[in-house]
Parts: sequence; C-alpha cells; structure tokens
Amino acid sequence: MDRHFTPDIQQLYHFKLQRILGEGGTGRVYLGVDIRKGTPVAVKLFRENFFRNRLHVRDLAKSVTKFKRFKHSNVVQIYDFYDGEEGRCMVMEYVDGPSLKWYILNRPYNLAERLNVAIQICNGMQYLHDKGCIHHDFKPANVLFTRTGVVKIADFSLYGSSFLLELIDKNVGEQITPMFVAPEFIRKEKVTAQSDIYSMGISFYMLFTGKVPYPVDNIRKLYHCHLAVMPDHPSLVSPECPNAIGDIIMKMLAKRPEARFADCDELAVALAQSQRSRI
Repeated sequence: MDRHFTPDIQQLYHFKLQRILGEGGTGRVYLGVDIRKGTPVAVKLFRENFFRNRLHVRDLAKSVTKFKRFKHSNVVQIYDFYDGEEGRCMVMEYVDGPSLKWYILNRPYNLAERLNVAIQICNGMQYLHDKGCIHHDFKPANVLFTRTGVVKIADFSLYGSSFLLELIDKNVGEQITPMFVAPEFIRKEKVTAQSDIYSMGISFYMLFTGKVPYPVDNIRKLYHCHLAVMPDHPSLVSPECPNAIGDIIMKMLAKRPEARFADCDELAVALAQSQRSRI
C-alpha cells in the first residue's frame, strides 16, 4: 500500500483504521471498520488545535446529536462524535467513490449527466436547509459520489447552524475556502441559505465549464471579484454549456443574496426546465 495512505494509527475507539482517505485544515479522515458491527465507516479525527475551547467542543457534540437524525440519500450520514483520551473524532457514512472535484477534472463531459449531478446536489442542500442547517463551506471537494453515481454532500457539520460561526470569529477565514465564499461573508453580513447557493454557483460554474470563474492569483483580488466583479458568462467560457444553464449560474452568483434563487427547490426546477427547453 502507498505509504501516503497507510494510517499512522491502527485503531480509534472501536474502529479499526485501514487507510487515510484525506486530510485538511480541520483534521484527517480515515477509512475504518466498526469492530462491533463489521461495517465500513469514515472516521474524521480533528486536529487538537481545531477546537478553541470546551464550549466549541460542546457545541460540535450537540450539533452531531442533531445531525445523527438527518437521513437523506444525497447527504452523508453522521453516526457519532467521540471526545475522550484517544482524541476527538466524528464517525460518518463511508462513501466509496470520488469527489466532485475529481469528477470535474477527469469525467468526460456529458450534459445530461452533469445536470443530474447538479439536481442531486440541490436536493441534498434543500434537505439541509429545511433542517435549519447552512453548510458554510460548500465546494466540489465536499461533494462525494457512491460507486453507483449517487451524490452525497459532506462536511456540512464543520459549522452546521450559524451558532458555531460566532465562536470561530476571526479564525473562520482560515477554514472557509476563499474561491467559494459568498460576498456577504466578506462583508460580514448574515450568512443564509442564499450564501450556500452562491457557493454552489461557483461549483456549478466549474461543473459546466471546467474552469474557475475568477482566475486570480491572490485572496485580495479574489475577494474583490466576489464583491464587485461578475465572471464571464459560462456559455462564453465553454461552448458545451447551454445559454440557459449559464443564465441560471449567473443568477446564483448575484452579489446580493435576495437576487439569487429563493431556495434550492426553485433552483432544481430551473435546471430541470433548462434541459426540457432544449428538446
């Protein structure tokens, strides 16, 4: 096995760790096996410095208690949170396919298939929003596929409802991905479901054009673009992106939240109708 994927620890609580699935600023994710049930799971071990105080830990634990009740085919199932001597970790459904990031870079372009992916994302996000949960860090790396092509939204638990944002204060910028951040976040205004729709708009721009909307080389320029610059229309960037879908993406990227779609259901309907209007 590639040394990069070999786990540095063999077991966490009652989970035998088989390999490293990935890691980021908040922690490392392992493929594990629940020894008691014999089932595969994903185990996210948080970095020690991720939590700033006991209140932060308590709120995430409370959040996981809520997330455990979330059950939707397009949302990664959260199973539990452990806070003990072996570390603080969250146990989740293991999704056996690649991420949307991989899909955009490697999958041959098929418009109907990409529309189906986008609509599945809308369905999962609408479910989260209906449950009062704002994702806060939607991006292609946080969308996973099963081997059968079912989309699963992951990592919504990083912030959950806005209760955690108030605790994260200035450090939140280190964890939110700048390419996908909504203008109102930069303006320090209220973050809502429409903020997620903006982040989805950046991701859909990439999904349907294969390119980022703002090809700039530093955060200051990127934030200026989020605040004041509209990207090129997707249909101009890629001839494979129909004008109708490009129009939808541009509406998702409106600078003011109220100018975007009212919710992900309305967005899903617009995407479905854009396909029908081409026939």
